[in-house]
Amino acid sequence: MPSPIQVWLTVMQGTWGHAAKVAMAAEKSRLDGLGVADTPLLERDVYLSCAAAALHTRRVNIVTGVTNPVTRHPSVAAAAFAQLNELAPGRVVCGIATGDSAVWGVGLKPARTAFLREYILALKALLRGEPTTWRGQTFTASWQHFEPFDLPVYVACAGPMTVRMAAQVGDGLILSVGVSAQDLQWVQGEVEHACNEVNRSPAEVDLWHYTEIQFAESKQLAAQQSLGSFSRWLSHGGTDGKRIPAEFLTALTQLNADRQNLEASYTAQDAGVAMVRRAKELGLYDWLMSRSACLWGTPAEVAERLKLLRARGASKWMLYPGSRYGDDAQTATKLGEVLEILAST
Repeated sequence: MPSPIQVWLTVMQGTWGHAAKVAMAAEKSRLDGLGVADTPLLERDVYLSCAAAALHTRRVNIVTGVTNPVTRHPSVAAAAFAQLNELAPGRVVCGIATGDSAVWGVGLKPARTAFLREYILALKALLRGEPTTWRGQTFTASWQHFEPFDLPVYVACAGPMTVRMAAQVGDGLILSVGVSAQDLQWVQGEVEHACNEVNRSPAEVDLWHYTEIQFAESKQLAAQQSLGSFSRWLSHGGTDGKRIPAEFLTALTQLNADRQNLEASYTAQDAGVAMVRRAKELGLYDWLMSRSACLWGTPAEVAERLKLLRARGASKWMLYPGSRYGDDAQTATKLGEVLEILAST
């Protein structure tokens, strides 16, 4: 029997009321989680929005989708996660990466993989009530009325170094590596190799796939508005080990030349359309499509595509709406329709 499709919807949260409304829609639609972006120049605070989501739900997981190790000391993040877990015991997940818009948006550089590894270990130790060492300083949290817990940490990954690190110290991976059969086989091999190095079972590592979802009247119309994947992660942080054909390296750099610009990447309403046009002009479109999830169209069309991807071994999804200008609650509702279709077939 095939594995059930699981879905986290991750959004650019707006006001407290927006976060609460989307969370309630996600819960009603039987989604597995709601991810809240950490991007302070674009949206409200990630932890307050997670609190709003937690207070207005009873079942759905609350995920930082994703935070970073650069803009917050691990003691600050740990205190926030401790209180979130008090609001929603057992439902809080830390999604984290080396750093995207929250970092380069204020002129900082993303973390190195080793820095992220140390941060994850420090964060988890603090929440277990253990002494931890960070940047040469050792300290322990002394919160009153605190019940230590093991915070699940899921690491967003696009290259081999981060995949291997996350497989060794994280609880799960949020993958932006492509979903072709070859991509999925590559990930599995990397995870198994990394786990073998530390005597860990690969079964302990939860694999999720991060991509865009674009609902429209048809998949043909949706495909005009989205590449169906996050192409910028192919060049973000370098291209080594990302299995990019040599003939596409220059064009890929050109495709993503302005991806570390808040307006071009996030605030422009036609950003998706522009990326589709640019990929075609640069001769990258067909190759990108061969790796893309292509979750486009009506709920029925998206459900059909998810069934195909599940047959390849990809059944857990963190999905981001193609634009921050859409109705996120409506997207949650449509994803509920997708899950209903899948459950009935």
